[in-house]
Amino acid sequence: MKTYEEFMTEAQKRIHMVRLHHGTSPEAADKIKKSGFTGGREGEVHTATNPKTARAFGARYSDKPKNVTMLVPKKAIKKEPERGAKAVKTQGQRHTDDFGRKQYSVAMDPDYATKRIVKSDGRVQKPQVAKRYRNI
Repeated sequence: MKTYEEFMTEAQKRIHMVRLHHGTSPEAADKIKKSGFTGGREGEVHTATNPKTARAFGARYSDKPKNVTMLVPKKAIKKEPERGAKAVKTQGQRHTDDFGRKQYSVAMDPDYATKRIVKSDGRVQKPQVAKRYRNI
């Protein structure tokens, strides 16, 4: 049987997700949420960990930009472009925010990004609890 510390260490490694934001116009955001990313101009989806940074990029397309949010496992984001990498950190938009969190930009494959979009109402799917534990 695992100790509590071993369990927590393993859980943090397995469930650590990064919230990424793609800024665009409201019309494009609605279209993306319905049918996914189509590839864009460069064949990549550019995202940022900071929602304000993404919204600033979206301001190029609209006066009232919207963000499309995705959840990506941290271990899936590679530091250097590798063969078969679905998400790669870019050299732009790296900084540390007021709370000491490191912010960066990520370029992703459009198909991979489409699969990672958070539900349109902004909620992440609720974790399922086994039936035997529901009445405790």
